[in-house]
Amino acid sequence: MSHLIAISVGPVQEFIAAARRTRDLWFGSYLLSEISKAVAQSVQDHGGRLIFPHPETDLTSGDDQVNVANVILAELPTGEPKTITTEAKRAAETCWHRFAAEAYTAALKIIRLEVWYDQVEDVIEFYAAWVPATSDYRTDRQKLMRLLAGRKNLRDFLPAQGRDQGLPKSSLDGQRPTVLQKQKKFPSQYRIREGEQLDVVGLVKRVAGGSRPYPSVSRVAADPWVRGNHGKNAFVELTAACAELPNRVLHRLDEDRFPQFQAFPYEGTAVYLSRHHEWGEEIDEEDRLNIADIQDALEQLPEPSPYLAVLVADGDKMGAAISQLPNADANRAFSQALAGFAAQARSIVTEHYGVLVYAGGDDVLAFLPVDKCLACARALREKFIACLKSQVPENTPTLSVGIAIGHFLENLEDLLEYGRAAEKAAKGVPGKDALAVHLHKRGGSPIKIASRWETEPEQRLTLYAELMQEQALPSKLPYDLMKLIDIYQADGWPEGERRRAMQQDALRIIADKQPRAGRRYMNIVRRIIEELQEVKQLEEFCDKLLIARQLAAAFEQSRREPSEMQAALAEGEASA
Repeated sequence: MSHLIAISVGPVQEFIAAARRTRDLWFGSYLLSEISKAVAQSVQDHGGRLIFPHPETDLTSGDDQVNVANVILAELPTGEPKTITTEAKRAAETCWHRFAAEAYTAALKIIRLEVWYDQVEDVIEFYAAWVPATSDYRTDRQKLMRLLAGRKNLRDFLPAQGRDQGLPKSSLDGQRPTVLQKQKKFPSQYRIREGEQLDVVGLVKRVAGGSRPYPSVSRVAADPWVRGNHGKNAFVELTAACAELPNRVLHRLDEDRFPQFQAFPYEGTAVYLSRHHEWGEEIDEEDRLNIADIQDALEQLPEPSPYLAVLVADGDKMGAAISQLPNADANRAFSQALAGFAAQARSIVTEHYGVLVYAGGDDVLAFLPVDKCLACARALREKFIACLKSQVPENTPTLSVGIAIGHFLENLEDLLEYGRAAEKAAKGVPGKDALAVHLHKRGGSPIKIASRWETEPEQRLTLYAELMQEQALPSKLPYDLMKLIDIYQADGWPEGERRRAMQQDALRIIADKQPRAGRRYMNIVRRIIEELQEVKQLEEFCDKLLIARQLAAAFEQSRREPSEMQAALAEGEASA
């Protein structure tokens, strides 16, 4: 009897969500993907016909450029499902133990062996379900996924060993006790800060895989500054000084893996003078004297902005699209289209000077410089639709994207939560297919906007930022306009008077504070203000201006080349 089988592996939370460094996040995603590949390969080796991931996916190379989602779907023409899932689980555990053994060898001198042995056997989560295959693939698949969801709700708990009482919990998620021995400071190769505690999963993410530095949030935040200062004498001196430092002091990025960072292939903390005290804490005493030349060069350059963008994207109407697929072959073609999008997503993020953490199926997680995040989001959405349109011509899935702009000193888990909240806001827009942008300044409430892609929200934000660059919109305008909101929310305004007074006051404030250089764009500004028909629109306009200010600052740092919109502005032909 043939069967349809689905397998889910984890833990997703510990591998992906719990992270203090971008390397934790990347390696956790890579680790989960490798375990999923091992499961898929085992199913295939035992006669299964993969549906998701696509059968042509490279499952054996260990390439971190190929991500596989943690749910495997396959047909079993022959064989006993229980036997095949037992072998698949063994493959998952073998893959995990291979990475754990690598970390164990690298960190043997600093771990508590008894705690390590207890924890290493209690990591992998493995759930499986299967149904007899019939001629009705759609019904079989729906039943199968309901069974898998039910199985995942039944948790398995191994008995506690009781040897870890009194030990501190992991600093990453607080779930398990630390496996680290008690000592004040660890050697720099372990990337462990003073006072930090790691359980078995955290230590594997931190030290397995060898010395493969991953771009930090500070490096992504600094990228507009790097591009804007590249070629200056002081910047040349800076890069020369960085090149003199050994890798243990200043991690150098692999320029083949990260070609977007060739202009400055180093850890981003090096360019923030305010963070050099923290940098010094992570290196040995004798190496601290070697950073003086870097500091001398930085004093000749402006301070880079500390803000970056976290992009989280998710496909819309995916369940409805998959439910339309009539058979397993159609589902395989759909899986192949998703794999094609994932490969293209990596290229798109790289082209926009960002770092792709994960792209598997319809999910994307990436870090981007602020000046490139909107263009990247639009490009991802367009590519997603193009990849799936041939498979689902009617009601083609779309992509909702959340962007959170935050300070690189925020905890990484907070930055990730900001990004997920923005993605949730985009998915909450009626009809979905939306973009949400949340700005988190250090202090104060976040600024939030969301609207459907069809309204071209990224172009509107870019226009406002460019008008601020051209001094057509004063930088303090949003704060001045906010003072009007309470006035115009009051009752008693004659019909039509509220709108006219609101628009006239807004134009007066702009004219009073607009530098002479920006007056040539007043016709464009007037058309923008005339669109404000209600007080709510004025509030939304203020929020967009606050986000545009952050974009404009990034544009200035990167010395952004004039866009088509800017060229049109210069000719006085642009339309708001």
